[in-house]
Amino acid sequence: MAGPHSPRILGLVAGEPDTALSAVPRYLLDALDRQFEVTGRLDYGFHGAQRLAVAAATFRPSRATWRARFNTSRLSQRLLSSNLRRRLQGAAGFELALQVHGWVEGQPRPYAIYVDQTRLMADRGWPEWMPLTRGERDDLLRREAAMYREAAHLFVMGVPARHSLISDYGIDGDGITVVGGGLSFDSPPAPAELTDEPTILFIGRDFERKGGEILLRAFELVRSELPGATLQIVGADRRIDQPGVTPHGKIASREALAELYRRARVFCLPSLYEPYGLVLIEAMAHGIPCVGTEVQSIPEILDQGRAGPLVPPGDPQALARGLLGLLTDHEEARRYAQIGPRWVRENLTWDQVAGRMAPALRSIVES
Repeated sequence: MAGPHSPRILGLVAGEPDTALSAVPRYLLDALDRQFEVTGRLDYGFHGAQRLAVAAATFRPSRATWRARFNTSRLSQRLLSSNLRRRLQGAAGFELALQVHGWVEGQPRPYAIYVDQTRLMADRGWPEWMPLTRGERDDLLRREAAMYREAAHLFVMGVPARHSLISDYGIDGDGITVVGGGLSFDSPPAPAELTDEPTILFIGRDFERKGGEILLRAFELVRSELPGATLQIVGADRRIDQPGVTPHGKIASREALAELYRRARVFCLPSLYEPYGLVLIEAMAHGIPCVGTEVQSIPEILDQGRAGPLVPPGDPQALARGLLGLLTDHEEARRYAQIGPRWVRENLTWDQVAGRMAPALRSIVES
């Protein structure tokens, strides 16, 4: 609830706030609205004819490259910036703008940014997201750096983004706060009794980046020691024909996903690059032990291994050992199943994220 010195915040989102960017804008702005006053949620994203025009202009035969060009090209940044300036006309009643992800220009002053990664993080960690020409890359990095420098404050989901802002962009660390991410549910799920069935669950659309190929190789090793083990894969847009593996494609139903969580003994996110793995928070909230890799913010989400085992990225043997440990050690699995929901409840809610942002937000308006 807004207090006497609470800033009035305008949210800036490149898309429909309730659905864009894994619904992060919706849950973050809702949480901020409970502490302050969110006066509006301005969508500066592509829609209708403009979306079709950008898709045509950025087309590439590779779907992954096309998607990356659509989201990160110079054309996209210029049009999104133009949309932002135009749609801001008439916006009033706010003291501070908060941009939720995205790389644009034209924010009203003062403004803050909530970001999961920088372009240079992505360029190093997963270059397929940045298929840019050299001239385009230099121009976009210059514009991105200016966006960070001119912000009144930068909120980052994880420590790696803070390090990148300081070392890659020269941003003063005093203007950066690590605030994490939260469970994107209206109400927390009720953790189910952990199953004894040796079932592994993976959820992720970007199969290769999220370590899907490594998981399939690790699962072969798991099956060699535990023939009854099964692997449920959600979100992968590809054919998978491997013993014990059941691909489900995309599942939008919360109820269907909850059933898969209920039937899973272990959740696995073996990402090669992961700015912030929100799905791990969801799995822990369901009471499922999680195995993750030691990349970007996954160790933060899993409390440096205390809330779930961590393994090196790209190592199927280590991943298989981590999975087998939870599939066969019932006491250990149940210990993580109990730790996970408590860790989420105490550290990984959007209200807690908003609370960590609150001091800097108040300071911006009061200065």
